[in-house]
Amino acid sequence: EKEKHMSCVPQSNEKDRIKNFYRKTIGIKSEEVLEKLTENSSICKLKARMLIARENEKVKQISFLYKTGDIVKAYYKNPKGKHQIHCFAHLAGEPLVGIMNLDRNMTSFLTVEAVTDCEIVSISSTFIHRLAKENLEVALICNRMQGVSSLREYEYRKMILTCTPMQKYEYFLKVYPELIDKINKKDVASYLNMTPECFSRMLKKKSDIISR
Repeated sequence: EKEKHMSCVPQSNEKDRIKNFYRKTIGIKSEEVLEKLTENSSICKLKARMLIARENEKVKQISFLYKTGDIVKAYYKNPKGKHQIHCFAHLAGEPLVGIMNLDRNMTSFLTVEAVTDCEIVSISSTFIHRLAKENLEVALICNRMQGVSSLREYEYRKMILTCTPMQKYEYFLKVYPELIDKINKKDVASYLNMTPECFSRMLKKKSDIISR
């Protein structure tokens, strides 16, 4: 069954890995904060197609991609009831949740699903919300992540509204240069708001131009 939720598997060296993740990947410097984050986090192993979050459901956990190379996608249901790809994640430390602000009653505006087998670091959203209110370092990092997310959202919407099919594809290659051979072409087309047929025609046109 496709819609299987993630499960966390305890590992003997989990705490050291989590602490190093928050220190080196997320950039937390305070030892006190590192200890709190480590004690309240776990590493989850996911199989491909497992769900991390569901659209319109309350966000109970904040998750981050543990290592670069694992791939996650996020999508929502469009007016026709089909899945519309919103973004991909493939870099260590990327937040894997469809929220724009950190508050107590967050709901996800996206469904987040593993594309490949992957590992994620998961922590209670309630704990992160409380810690961000108590600690400036955590608050600044959360604000930075939200700022990056907002900027990407702006650039993406601008691309969808103003670019030609070829320009849209070039945007994808710029934002996700490592992913073109690793994800389903149908998902790429959906992300670019193109039908699979239109996407195929665009690829053929691009290939013809290159071969001239």
